[in-house]
Amino acid sequence: MTDPIRTQYELEDGVMAAWRWPNPGAPLMVFAHANGFNGGAYRKLLTPLADRFEIIAPDLRGHGRSTLPADPRTHKSWNIYADDLLALYARLDRAPALLAGHSMGASSTMLAASRMDAPPPLALVEPVILPPSIYRMAHTPLWRFMKGTVKQGATARKRSNGWPDAASVAERYRTRPTFARWANGVLEDYLEDGLTAAAQGVCLSCDPEWEAANFEGQAHNLLKAARKLGARMHVLKASIASTVINASGLKARGAEFDAIEGGHLAPMDQPEKVADWLGRMADQAGL
Repeated sequence: MTDPIRTQYELEDGVMAAWRWPNPGAPLMVFAHANGFNGGAYRKLLTPLADRFEIIAPDLRGHGRSTLPADPRTHKSWNIYADDLLALYARLDRAPALLAGHSMGASSTMLAASRMDAPPPLALVEPVILPPSIYRMAHTPLWRFMKGTVKQGATARKRSNGWPDAASVAERYRTRPTFARWANGVLEDYLEDGLTAAAQGVCLSCDPEWEAANFEGQAHNLLKAARKLGARMHVLKASIASTVINASGLKARGAEFDAIEGGHLAPMDQPEKVADWLGRMADQAGL
């Protein structure tokens, strides 16, 4: 298997960091991560695919080692991630043959692809697709009163964000049920770029305020994007607490669905199964 290397891309307002699995001449896949994570957190998922793809896994704005500015006070939608992904695609040496992502990264990939002249197939793991009423509300002045009620945002703001060293973080996280389900090595991969140096030790690369702003910033239009993408969308939906809440909205616009047993963090819990699914999507696309 090909080992990944670090790389970076100069965008207009800063640097987008990324992991790249070199494979000259192979089809190119770009994989975008979930809110609060980073590209390196998916190495156990992506490395088995490096024999058939060249893979780029960027750190989205406000995450990992990217230096793009991320101001939670002005953050209203995931369109900014679509802008960044389109800027990244334009800087690659060839067009992506498959666009993929998890959670917020999957949804942001949809937004980006809907603005491409000829989007490739999309492999979307647990995209966040909310009821239409949420998106309509997010476009009104009332949203500023409602967004403080978003449970995930409130939880993000309560995260601890200061430890003496990375080992202390790993020890603490391993005691939590969420991380206990992760496959061997995934926590270490996540923490490698999920932590950054601070005055008294280390802190999270993704500031909890930015993570919270992502949960609350819903003034984008995913169903409009889905209408433009149609059958190019292939969705892997979790059987427990899925974030594809409005699956019927995607199905009505042509998306094809597969199911995976387990929860939203399937790429961390079951990286091999998700990698197999991505491989099947590539086969289906003739890649």
